[in-house]
Amino acid sequence: MRWAIPLALVTAAVCADDVALTPLEDFEDVAPWVKGDPNTDLTQKEVAIAPSTGRVHEGKQSLAFMVRVDWTPKPGEEYPKGWPMVGRDFEEPQDWSAFDEVRFWLFTDTKATIPTDRALRCGFGIGGEAVGDDDWYTIPGIKPHKWQSISVPLDPRRDWSQVTNIRFYVAEQWYQDGDRIDFYIDDMQLGAHLTPRIHELTATSRIYPRGEMLSIRGWISGPFEDTLLYVYPHVPGVLATEHAVPMSSREISMDLLGDRALGTEEIEVAVMGEGPGAFDTRTVFARSLAAGKRSYLSLISFYNPTLFDATAEGLAVLNDSAYEAVAIRFWGGYDTDPVPAYDKLKPDLERVRESVDIDIWPWVFSNRIVGRAEDATGHSTIAEDWAPEYFERIRTLDIDDEAGALSDLLTQWRHAVRAAREWGSPGIVLDLETYNNYKAYQIAYVAERRGESARRVIAKCESIGADLARICEEEYPECIVWSLFSHLERGVHLPGVKTSVYSTAGHITLGFLKYADKHGVPCKYLCGGEVTPGYYNPNVEQLKKRIADRDATMAELLGRFPDHFRLAGTISPYHDHAILTWWIKDQAGDDPQLKTIEDFQPMFRTLFDAYDWVWIYASSAADTQPYNPTNSARYSAVLNAALDESAGETN
Repeated sequence: MRWAIPLALVTAAVCADDVALTPLEDFEDVAPWVKGDPNTDLTQKEVAIAPSTGRVHEGKQSLAFMVRVDWTPKPGEEYPKGWPMVGRDFEEPQDWSAFDEVRFWLFTDTKATIPTDRALRCGFGIGGEAVGDDDWYTIPGIKPHKWQSISVPLDPRRDWSQVTNIRFYVAEQWYQDGDRIDFYIDDMQLGAHLTPRIHELTATSRIYPRGEMLSIRGWISGPFEDTLLYVYPHVPGVLATEHAVPMSSREISMDLLGDRALGTEEIEVAVMGEGPGAFDTRTVFARSLAAGKRSYLSLISFYNPTLFDATAEGLAVLNDSAYEAVAIRFWGGYDTDPVPAYDKLKPDLERVRESVDIDIWPWVFSNRIVGRAEDATGHSTIAEDWAPEYFERIRTLDIDDEAGALSDLLTQWRHAVRAAREWGSPGIVLDLETYNNYKAYQIAYVAERRGESARRVIAKCESIGADLARICEEEYPECIVWSLFSHLERGVHLPGVKTSVYSTAGHITLGFLKYADKHGVPCKYLCGGEVTPGYYNPNVEQLKKRIADRDATMAELLGRFPDHFRLAGTISPYHDHAILTWWIKDQAGDDPQLKTIEDFQPMFRTLFDAYDWVWIYASSAADTQPYNPTNSARYSAVLNAALDESAGETN
């Protein structure tokens, strides 16, 4: 092994991708490497380590990390599905501050199916601490029966001057009981980039007042001295103008002010030196919102009446409220009644339209196609009058219309889209929550329960989304679909699927967007934000962080569907923290910063600055009672004040 050799005395080799490599560990002596988690369990009977002379990339031997997946509960074992681990501690802290990555060679020997999203992770402890939960690196693209060169980036935001340990681990739940996986690790080196590279890049304007600023943030690896950061924001219909600043550290930070950022959609960022050409370039997507525009505010709540019980007297309080729109359920989330012909709805449609002055958005639930299985983990137990037999006959998700539930949903959808057009409403609300069974979000679960491949389930979910878009095209091409969430925030990888895998709801969303884009349907699809930024954030700082994180997460899809995909925001406020119950009480705690509705004004302002479309979820867990005139007036005063501030309409 080479730990005893001072790194400064080792001659670095330059590889073909402009990285200087310094030897770190040749595994000719594996005695310092031990199995098990030093913080919990060093025995780990599922793990063995040994020197291997049979699988060697360079030298005489490699390190074999052998895992035998065993889900059998053992006496005194809290988690039968454990976390097999191997690692070593350094006798003295290692200074890696001059390096940008760790490279090694990996050979994976197994007959098991290797998970494509998580198969092996690597991490480095700093200052004697264990590897942090957010500091593990998931090694991508592991293939069996071949040597692969692995590069683990060293995050330039961290201080790498006191590295004290290296760890590798797997989670037994990633594999199947009885799987055998042998990882062989060899020839570990530290890599220093000889030219700067963009490590991370994000752009957002949503955390600032409208039209004020677009911030570009990120980090570079490698040398930053004598380099310039060039930024080219592309504003539709406007010639791109470059902005340049010298790099004074590895941190990327540039703010474009005022009209220089307005309307920006694509931003090219380049790191350049004195000569021609760029060391590295990256493109990100960001949409800047117009100053002076007032957000469109909607009330979406189960306090809202249905189409069939709404009255002018009940809805009248909304006419003097801060809301421009209200969502009206045509059918409940657990409704199973036969869908009537559209003409039979017309008397109720006319009555409701005449009952209120603001926009009315029909509200449709996809739970109609979700089955109720014995192992279901749903929102609640279905009452007898909700006809559980209707849902129990559905095989997890009625994506083939075997139970007729999909036909019912598409008929409901067509009725709702047609009603929105006849009402003169901008669009309809879509609730994709699988109230009957939250497991039905999982592609792998649905595929297993239905005896189909994950790819077929994905294709069928996207076909449903395409049907929803096609109906909009036929009935109301300019319709805005306000989905409470899109589930496109994070994709995973599944065996046999080459692209990112989302939830079933996410692939319905994706199918809608693909159809609208391909066929040029002028509709819009709003991701409502129920997942993130979510209903509750404890303060403005946390809300802004989640808004910025969401921009970074959704940038690729916003750029892919710039004409059809939009972000909306949401919040679930309250007027008295002392009466909170259930989920919102759990999140707010006993002594929240936000105690009254007046405390929410900066939160509202932040959302109105961030999104053109915002909805208030008036929750029964906060006893909000939005149709109580006193409550409505109090909430509306605060909402209007925030709307005025965001639009620049205050004196």
